[in-house]
Amino acid sequence: MTVSRGLAGTAIVLLAAMLLAGTSVSAVVSYGGGANPSAVMLIRFMGAIVVLFVILRASGAKIMLPPRARAMAFALGIAQAAQSYFLYNSLAHIPVGLTMIIFYIYPLLVGLFASVVGQDRLTWMLGGGLVTAFLGLLLVFNVTGDGFNPIGAWYAVFTALSWSLVVVGNSWLTRGGDSRPVTFHIQISALVIVAVYLAFTGDVKLPATRQSWIGYFLIPVFYGVGVTLFFVAASMIGPVRTSMIMNFEPVSAVVLGYLVLEQTLTPFQLAGGALVISALCVAHIRKKT
Repeated sequence: MTVSRGLAGTAIVLLAAMLLAGTSVSAVVSYGGGANPSAVMLIRFMGAIVVLFVILRASGAKIMLPPRARAMAFALGIAQAAQSYFLYNSLAHIPVGLTMIIFYIYPLLVGLFASVVGQDRLTWMLGGGLVTAFLGLLLVFNVTGDGFNPIGAWYAVFTALSWSLVVVGNSWLTRGGDSRPVTFHIQISALVIVAVYLAFTGDVKLPATRQSWIGYFLIPVFYGVGVTLFFVAASMIGPVRTSMIMNFEPVSAVVLGYLVLEQTLTPFQLAGGALVISALCVAHIRKKT
């Protein structure tokens, strides 16, 4: 991997982290006007498909996949839909901070899964960076034992597991090539699964205020572009390193929460953010082995 490719991949994944953090903040804004998680899931996948289609058409890239790759991408869509389901159910049982802390074991899981299938090697230096980033997240969210619920915690664990499968599976199918068609098919499959689920439950509540509608429509834009950039970066610098750098996402969410939602940053959160950024530096300067 050349230095320029590594720097470009790092910059792309940092941008993806900020955009996906924007998705979470936009969801909170839409919740304030009456929207519910089911509505957010629906618009998120619908928007991602539209954004990806426009990007693929504008760039002249191929949209269709070979039959075998298409079938595997559709299978990964099951894990993508499950990730959304587990995430929003976790948020219904435990505080957001605790959900995010548990969910962010996924970079470690990606490293383990990728090493098992031979995609990447989890070196001691990178492993140390991952652990440091995880400890930083504990401070970023300043989580205590209050509000702990085992059901919600297990939902968060399943969120991390399902997303790890999507990340490793996408990278395996892409093999360093264009990840966008694979991501496009994954989103289609996830949307179909979510739509069928919602057709049976009928649990969709749309926003009722102008501000919440703005937040609602920003969700697919931020998510569609963010998830596309995430997998582009993974094809450039590998799924393990990409997932580790994505620890910048919750830090971005804290900053955006302060700027947009007027949430206060505590000294513990600032110290945690410093730890996460330090971990990013460790991952960036690690030597190739």
